[in-house]
Amino acid sequence: RHTGTTELPLTANGEKRIRATGNALVGDDRLIVPRNLAHIYVSPRRRAQRTLELLNLGCKDPMPWQKEGEHDIANVRTNAKVQVTEDIREWDYGDYEGLTSKTIQAQREERGEGSWDIWRDGCPGG
Repeated sequence: RHTGTTELPLTANGEKRIRATGNALVGDDRLIVPRNLAHIYVSPRRRAQRTLELLNLGCKDPMPWQKEGEHDIANVRTNAKVQVTEDIREWDYGDYEGLTSKTIQAQREERGEGSWDIWRDGCPGG
């Protein structure tokens, strides 16, 4: 399903995969070296924010969405500031939000529109 603006949580499998990705990519000898980060931009979608939490970057400051007392300062690895911004929000699928590619294609065929390519055709209302 194409979901961009819908607030869906990560699945248990998704969380497991993000943790594994963090273990593989984040560290002093890895692709993402936390101490080298200066600023982190994150989408306002809760699943994106949860993804950032699960990467375990060890931010000095609490995440902007965290409540008092939720921040763990025992594992500080970066001074990077975290900023929530609409500028990198997920794709807005408009009228196609929540639909599968198969359903979108069937609707387009009923209207006499050709095959759907998101890069060519975009999303009505999105």
